[in-house]
Amino acid sequence: MSANPAPQPHHTSRQAWLAHLTEIGRGHGFFERIGSRHSALFVQEGSTLLVSFDEAGRVYNHTSDGLPLGFDAVQRREWSLLNIMASGQSWFRDADLYQFFDRLVDEDFFENFDRVIFLGCSPMCGYAACAYSVTAPGARVLALSPAATLDREDAPFEPRFRTARRLNFTDRYGYAPYMLEGAAQATVLYDPYEPLAAAHAALYRGSNVQRIPMRWVGSDLQTFLQSDGALDRMLQAKSRGKLTPLRFSQITRNTRRRNAAYLVKLIGLALGRGHPELARTVARFGARETKDPRFTDYLAKLDGQKPSEPALPG
Repeated sequence: MSANPAPQPHHTSRQAWLAHLTEIGRGHGFFERIGSRHSALFVQEGSTLLVSFDEAGRVYNHTSDGLPLGFDAVQRREWSLLNIMASGQSWFRDADLYQFFDRLVDEDFFENFDRVIFLGCSPMCGYAACAYSVTAPGARVLALSPAATLDREDAPFEPRFRTARRLNFTDRYGYAPYMLEGAAQATVLYDPYEPLAAAHAALYRGSNVQRIPMRWVGSDLQTFLQSDGALDRMLQAKSRGKLTPLRFSQITRNTRRRNAAYLVKLIGLALGRGHPELARTVARFGARETKDPRFTDYLAKLDGQKPSEPALPG
């Protein structure tokens, strides 16, 4: 990017944060409010366009730079970015947002790019990435733990998001799996041991859809994959049409080997299933690879000893 924006600290006021995004948009594309619950930030750089969906609360409260999902692809790879941000649990179900995408289609906006990738990293945002990909036929889609719909008939198994279930999921862009019919390829990542995530993933079918399980990672796949840049490498593979299950396994190998929280979960699973030797093996590996003191404690407990207390100074 020709002019990298200055990071915005967590204590920046919400008004100043929005002003900062507006400034980025004015300098490199546009930033506009879409109705009362959504906004769009467009940054024009290269011939690959990343269309990402994010939540304003996550961006404002839980990022160090105040920039939405996908902005690092602009900075690292000089891609263009169109980010759609939702305020609250809107599920991107809004007539103003439909009209915004209608306008993009009418203006042949997506035709200006050689490659278009849609990205969403939560049940709500993954759902939106799949649903709105229909506006750019031939696009590639990467969705982490996406919901398929919250309509009671199509997803009667879903007890979460009770307020959002009152929204209309039967009109435009309603059932996300159907919206993928025009995609070149869609990849759905999910943890098969998370029953609700697995149930939604099962609704995504078709010759252009690949479902890739991420066992024992849990519901927050985004944090796991961003911990060492794996998500960025996956997007690069997706842009080349080479994000296969094998490539995914190669990309995430080091993430799985060096993520302390993931290894701790594996220890808990091994112990819960009555495999203390396997738990000990994972603990030894974790202690060596991550230097996290939790693994030393686990080894001490597994050996029937109390964890060592730190020496007092003096």
